[in-house]
Amino acid sequence: MKKYFFFLLLVNSFCFAQSSLLQEQLDLELSTYEKDKVTKASAMPVLKAKSEFMPYKRRFEYLLINVSAIHSPDKLKERNAIWELYPDTVELKRLYLLKFTEDKKLAKYFDETAKCIKDAAATRKYTHTQEELMEVASKFFYCDKIRPDTAIIAHICVGLNGVKEAKWEKDYILLQAFCYEAIFTQFDSDTSRIWDAFTEEKKQAVDKYKKNITSLEQYLQDVKLELFKRMKNNLTLKQELLLYYEKNKNNLAFTLTK
Repeated sequence: MKKYFFFLLLVNSFCFAQSSLLQEQLDLELSTYEKDKVTKASAMPVLKAKSEFMPYKRRFEYLLINVSAIHSPDKLKERNAIWELYPDTVELKRLYLLKFTEDKKLAKYFDETAKCIKDAAATRKYTHTQEELMEVASKFFYCDKIRPDTAIIAHICVGLNGVKEAKWEKDYILLQAFCYEAIFTQFDSDTSRIWDAFTEEKKQAVDKYKKNITSLEQYLQDVKLELFKRMKNNLTLKQELLLYYEKNKNNLAFTLTK
């Protein structure tokens, strides 16, 4: 009985520590807008401005948006119900933050990410290959819309991407967060080699299918899949991702192999 109680104590302490980390590090950005002459609000989770993890904010941003249960599509009504509390911003923030701090899955990835940033010698439980890296990275270059004039719109985004369509069996969440951080950090450069590679590969994908369009929907699908394939094999993208990995491998929660 004593052993069982001690085990429960350890589990509860571990879960509390994870929840406390989210509580310590998390804040909300509140945005207001007008709809039908009524001021409404929405909120996004962010790291606190003074968080020690701000240099790595993009990997945490990815987790907060893509792992948290409250941000899943089926929770839209629940999110909106909380946002409807505006102008009671105190209660709105309290309830919304509670959804994140009580999220065990989010806490798990948040804690693993933070642990390896704070301790370079921490054990990495995930290992990925360079092929897996490119497979995951390619899904961020996402063709999602087509105009009547056949112009194809593509997004490279934290939430709007091809990751959700991939349905991988292996857990790539931390690898996804890395790819998002690496790509968008490179976009901050005055001249981005990844952006140039993307625009060229998109042009090549469009040119391949534009002369034989049977329907706009099929054309969009063909170009989307072609762009995924091209970006997966793009040497520039691979070079930049590997360079970013080498610079950050001591603070990442996974190991990359050939």
